[in-house]
Amino acid sequence: MSFDRLRPPDPAAGYYRITAERRFMYLQQDPGHTLRIVWQALPVACPMCAVDIGLTLAYDRTADDAVQVLCPAGHVWPEPLIQLAHFRTYTDFLYSHPHPDMLWVIDAGFGEEPPVIDYAAELAAAAKYTAKFAKRRAKSRIKRAVRTPVRKVKKKALNLAFTPVAATLRGAWALQAGGAPEAPAKPAKKGGSRGRKGQSGMKTPSVAKYREAYGVSAPQKGPDCLVCEDTGRITAPGVSIACTECPGPAAAAMAAAERKAARVRSGANSGSRSRPR
Repeated sequence: MSFDRLRPPDPAAGYYRITAERRFMYLQQDPGHTLRIVWQALPVACPMCAVDIGLTLAYDRTADDAVQVLCPAGHVWPEPLIQLAHFRTYTDFLYSHPHPDMLWVIDAGFGEEPPVIDYAAELAAAAKYTAKFAKRRAKSRIKRAVRTPVRKVKKKALNLAFTPVAATLRGAWALQAGGAPEAPAKPAKKGGSRGRKGQSGMKTPSVAKYREAYGVSAPQKGPDCLVCEDTGRITAPGVSIACTECPGPAAAAMAAAERKAARVRSGANSGSRSRPR
């Protein structure tokens, strides 16, 4: 059979083909072991030019009796040393259709040689990459530690520098809109007035200020005794009797005078400041 280079591999139709970049190994029984079977993995090589890499192996189940091999130089020959069952098992394994009872063929070494891994070079490259990665991370941490405070200082300086500019722009926008620019707020005094220490900002006016602004008169103080209205007597047409609900105006005045004299004698008002009347 002539080797068809353009025919694609189709294991389902019985056509198997493999292109090996490295050496392709076939299995042969070791004649030195007679008590048990030991398999030897031997490379396939071109009988004309002795090339054993870059070979293309193909087998057509309907037309071939042996595996056909093509070398890079263009030599084609049938290779009877390759067992067809082994070749089909290996090809099915590559196409994800392996026979579970024949997987020992791959374990014995049949097929393309695995790539040679230089572990020393791989470890050296991994160590070099790790060192570079750690160096980049450390450099990033140092830059971030320096850049963050510098950015904060620059931002604060820009805010201080552009505060008057912002105030001017706000005033210009207010004048353009037809209003008056707002006066800058005065800082609150520390301490405040007596009795309101610790308060800052705008103070709430008293109730008297609100009454004066709206023209409302202050409420009059009512009598203490609602029965006689602080007169001491209950009067009506044809009736005039002393009030029994209150001691009367004279007694109330005397009681207030006694309380004031008692405060003076005890010195309760000695420490207070006299207010001008």
